Amino acid sequence: MDYKGDIYYIEQILAGNSNSFSYIVDRHKNKAYNLAFRICGNHEEAEELAQDSFVKAYRSLGGFKMKSSFATWLYRIVYNTTISHLRIKKKGVLSLEDFPADATDFIGSNTNEEEAEREYRSSLVNFALQKITEEERGLISLYYYDEMSTDEISDITGITKSNIKVKLFRARQKMQEIIEKIEKKKLIYHE
Repeated sequence: MDYKGDIYYIEQILAGNSNSFSYIVDRHKNKAYNLAFRICGNHEEAEELAQDSFVKAYRSLGGFKMKSSFATWLYRIVYNTTISHLRIKKKGVLSLEDFPADATDFIGSNTNEEEAEREYRSSLVNFALQKITEEERGLISLYYYDEMSTDEISDITGITKSNIKVKLFRARQKMQEIIEKIEKKKLIYHE
C-alpha cells in the first residue's frame, strides 16, 4: 500500500480514524528510535522513549498546527522526551577508565585490520558521545547522523541557530579531547 503522506493520515486521525496512526508510526518509528538511542545510548530505553513519544504525539495531534513538517514536530517530542528522561534519571558519567586501552578489544573474529580500525574508531566516537551532555548528544545526532540543517534543529530543539552552532562546536571539541585522552592512554598501554 502506498503511503499517502503524513498530512493525509493526520486528517484521518483527527476525523476519528485512530487506526491511521499506525501508518505514521510505521513511517517514523526507525528515526524516532535512532534519535532516542543516540541521545540515551540504551536500546531498551530508546524503544520505550520512542513509544512514549508516539503516545504524546497522538494525544497532542490536535495541537499540531501543520506549520512545520510532522517529522520535525515528532522529532521535537522525541528529543524533549529523551532529554527530560535523562535529566530525571541523572545518568552516571562514564570514566575514561571504562574504555579499553587495547584496540584488540574491538576486533571481531571475522574482521581484517582495516575493519577493526574502523570499528575501533566508531567505538571511540560512540564512547565520546556518551561522555558529553544529553543536549550535546542530541544536537550531534540531529546534525551529523540525521543530516539536519541548523534551521531544522532549531525548530526541533527551540535553540537559536547561532547557539546551535556554538554548542556543536563545543561538543566537537569535547569529543576530540576525550578521544585524544583515550589515544594517549592507548599509547601508554602499548609501551
